[in-house]
Amino acid sequence: MKYFLASILCLSSLLGFAQSINEEQQLISKVIQTAYAEGLQNEGDTLKIDSGFHPNFKMIYKGESLELKEYPLNKWRQRTIEKKAAGKLPRSENNIVTLGFEFIDVTGDVAVAKVNYFEGGTKTYIDYISLYKYGEEWKIISKIFYKL
Repeated sequence: MKYFLASILCLSSLLGFAQSINEEQQLISKVIQTAYAEGLQNEGDTLKIDSGFHPNFKMIYKGESLELKEYPLNKWRQRTIEKKAAGKLPRSENNIVTLGFEFIDVTGDVAVAKVNYFEGGTKTYIDYISLYKYGEEWKIISKIFYKL
């Protein structure tokens, strides 16, 4: 009986932990959807961008000579503002960006998400997005990607 009760307590703890992780995964997917897909890619909404990206965010990618290059948030944000001013944003329905989450892995206050990026229904990238939790908010801190 003693082992049975201990097993029940252990199982309850694991279920509570799993529920907590699931809640964090939902918060993370919402941040990525709002700040990245809607803010940067579809609408050009700087309030949405600023709500989910850490100001020191960097996209890291391989250059033509295989050297690592960085693209900081301030440049990406400015390019988005310019696209909106030029009438290229918001995107039209046939070219809207949608995301498909393959996984979101959370450990404490750090997380990584593997995200399929679709433009107009065509998968064009696979993104690996890293986040840190600040207080109660998740912030996107970096991204690497594979272009299909």
